[in-house]
Amino acid sequence: MSEPPHVKHRHGEPSKIAFAIVTISTSRYYARERGEKIEDVSFQVARSRIEEKRGYTLAAYRLIPDDTEKILAEITNLVEREDIDVVVTIGGTGPSPTDVTIETIRPMFQKELEGFGQIFRFLSYQEIGSAAFLSNATAGIINGKVIFCLPGSPSAVRLAFEKLILPEVGHILALVRG
Repeated sequence: MSEPPHVKHRHGEPSKIAFAIVTISTSRYYARERGEKIEDVSFQVARSRIEEKRGYTLAAYRLIPDDTEKILAEITNLVEREDIDVVVTIGGTGPSPTDVTIETIRPMFQKELEGFGQIFRFLSYQEIGSAAFLSNATAGIINGKVIFCLPGSPSAVRLAFEKLILPEVGHILALVRG
């Protein structure tokens, strides 16, 4: 009996995957610019989940404000780097007028993975209830890289990494790379 397609694709998963994390937070960005010590708990959650997986590494970390031009420039830079496979943004996915992550990155997608946001919100709903629909979390492909756009809360980052990103990122890359 032949293996199902989703199992066959797993044979082509890369054994090494390099991540870039971009925290999008105006308040933390300017606090750091003023020389204040900042704590990025959501980044720490993401980094710990990445480092727990053998062969997965953190290749870059950036902290930028909720600014369309800065987001566009940073994502463009990261998806052009050959040493990065996956970019994860943290923050800026909500309904606030200053939340511009999704509106900035979505037009860059060559292909959107709409199911990521749908399943993320479903899983979030099970944890936090109706507030889950306030997130516009999504994922997509840019220049052969997988991009995940997550809300800024540590629990949202944990949920996304544990339930969705880490279980499937190798599979996605195998598909994207052919």
